[in-house]
Amino acid sequence: MTMSIILQPHYYSGRGKDLRSEKWRDLPGFNPDELTHPKDYLAPAGLVSAVNVALELSMPLLLTGEPGCGKSQLAYSLAWELDHPHNPGGSWQKPLTFTVKSDTQSRDLFYRFDTLGRFRASRRDGENDDPRRFLRFEALGVAIMQALGSDVVHRLGLRECLDLSGHSQTITEPRRPVVLIDEIDKAPREVPNDILNEIERMTFDIPELFEVGRNKTTISLQDSGMRPIVVITSNRERELPDAFLRRCVYYHLDLPAFRNKPGNLPGNTADGSGDGDDVTIESIVEKRLDIKIPHEGSVPNAQKSVWAASIAFFQYLRSHGQLEKPPSIAELLNWMQLMHKRSQFSSETPHLINAAWLEVFTASAGVTLFKHKEDQDRLHALIDHWKALPVV
Repeated sequence: MTMSIILQPHYYSGRGKDLRSEKWRDLPGFNPDELTHPKDYLAPAGLVSAVNVALELSMPLLLTGEPGCGKSQLAYSLAWELDHPHNPGGSWQKPLTFTVKSDTQSRDLFYRFDTLGRFRASRRDGENDDPRRFLRFEALGVAIMQALGSDVVHRLGLRECLDLSGHSQTITEPRRPVVLIDEIDKAPREVPNDILNEIERMTFDIPELFEVGRNKTTISLQDSGMRPIVVITSNRERELPDAFLRRCVYYHLDLPAFRNKPGNLPGNTADGSGDGDDVTIESIVEKRLDIKIPHEGSVPNAQKSVWAASIAFFQYLRSHGQLEKPPSIAELLNWMQLMHKRSQFSSETPHLINAAWLEVFTASAGVTLFKHKEDQDRLHALIDHWKALPVV
């Protein structure tokens, strides 16, 4: 029994041919949870310990690591476990996410106010220029509102600001959410410390609402047992201030270990040797794609099964490829997912000695794992060298 391989789905010809009507109906669907659902997230032992320390101390957790290593997904995994649904398809409280930009200020974590929109409304006769119409809460502001509960929201007359925000949430009984502050290293130099000051106080003012006719609008969360759980990520594009680091629980997320021993590749270094537990590159791929990667350490690369060969080539690129940008776990998953979609499994595992699989393997690796032209130009040479490596 052999495996059938879909080499070219032919959704696009690039030649203006095969112009069937409504060809878009044949395109595959997209499920955003397919590779990212938190039920399949595997955290190494060191990361699990860091999360629990942060929870015990009620301190923000700062995660660093290369892009695509799973930093942001940790927040989703934590939120999933803290608010696990009663049934597999049930709803759960996803993290409230704020992505930092180069012009972010600390206030932006709580709310944004459309000053220009308010000004225009005040200049037009008969238009409602109530400032609350132009107020939109952001991740940390929504989190504090959720922790305070619906009574406070109604008392302040701010329900519509939540319902129309990008984090539209139903505020009922108080709850303790997870907040993800993504890519903190993109912020201006002084902002990280300002952000931590705001997080520690869990209090913010909304001066734009002074003219509503009430006293100063201050929103404050005093119950320490309801403080939002904050996860902060950094790609280390810019060093963070020492004062900021001192006030966080810190963990650097390395590339996990490979299942095979480091000596399986000549000259291999301990590139991302992981935490020494059972979370490996192979176990992550197996969990995410629901496949089984066989142990084939003593088999020549050119004769490995497709899944074992994929891991071996990824390992080779990380250790020996000298690429402008080494591929990440996220890119490995995208690559292997593509090959997974193009295969119809049988009882026989395909081998790279099969010319058809080698074509799929090479073409798909070039556009998913390589993100620089200079690296793509070396694709065939890298594959030839990898295939010729001696078995050790």
